[in-house]
Amino acid sequence: MSERAERLRAENKLPWTLGASRAVYAAAYLAAGVVAAATIFLLPSLAPTTRAILGGASATVFLYGCGVLFKNSGFYDVYWSVFPMLASLGWMNAYDAWSRPRAWIALSLATLWGVRLTTNWVKHFGGLDHEDWRYVDLRKKTGRYYQLASFGALHVFPFTLVTLGSLPLAAAIASTSSMGALDVVALVVGVVAVALETIADLQLHAFRRDNRDPRGFMQSGLWAYSRHPNYCGEAMAWWSFAIVGLAATLSPWHVAGALGVTAMILFASIPMAEERAVAKRPAFADYQRRVSRLLPWFPQR
Repeated sequence: MSERAERLRAENKLPWTLGASRAVYAAAYLAAGVVAAATIFLLPSLAPTTRAILGGASATVFLYGCGVLFKNSGFYDVYWSVFPMLASLGWMNAYDAWSRPRAWIALSLATLWGVRLTTNWVKHFGGLDHEDWRYVDLRKKTGRYYQLASFGALHVFPFTLVTLGSLPLAAAIASTSSMGALDVVALVVGVVAVALETIADLQLHAFRRDNRDPRGFMQSGLWAYSRHPNYCGEAMAWWSFAIVGLAATLSPWHVAGALGVTAMILFASIPMAEERAVAKRPAFADYQRRVSRLLPWFPQR
């Protein structure tokens, strides 16, 4: 049982059941989709990319409100995987790109990655009484200013990264130029990224299911060659979006989202996770010295 659920029981309040939590999340995302669609519908004169950005912004504000109402910032987590897929579908229709091979590559990359990430989230969903430990730490550190910090760090910042990372997909879908080598590279990188994330997650969840040592941690399989193969796959997925955008137009802005996600992983996500791991599992420090941080490579002896 989560810390939050235990507190609710101590206060004689019933925690949310898993089924009820799923229903609330489903209703929240359905409503967020309606809000985004209404925003897009009311702005027919704007460019498709601008309308998608404004629709995503309105959905972000709505989901932030859901997080405040239910006291759980995890409501925004699924937006990462949902927006690129839905935006790509909208751009396919707006640019009438159903017969363009590059557009199909862009849509396939967004869908393959998004479906995997969303499915993984649904499979391991902890309910409304569970909140990501990073959000819990931020809540403790910011105190009365948590909602302001949550809006900026957990909603506006991710919205910016997701938007920047998705715009290359719009460029690829809108493009009418002929296919080239970069299109093939983008497809290969995207498929490898999803495969890497899938295998890493399956190995990690199998370890967590069978592990009985509270100080044990995953260090076999892909995890013997990278301390964070799942993060590596995540970064590669965003780079596949950037590459297919570059295949359409050589704009430096196409790499902005991928660079941002990679920087967040290297300088925020990994340091936070490893600081926590070392504090709970002293042997992790030796694992840090031996195994590559992100890109899979042969471990040092």
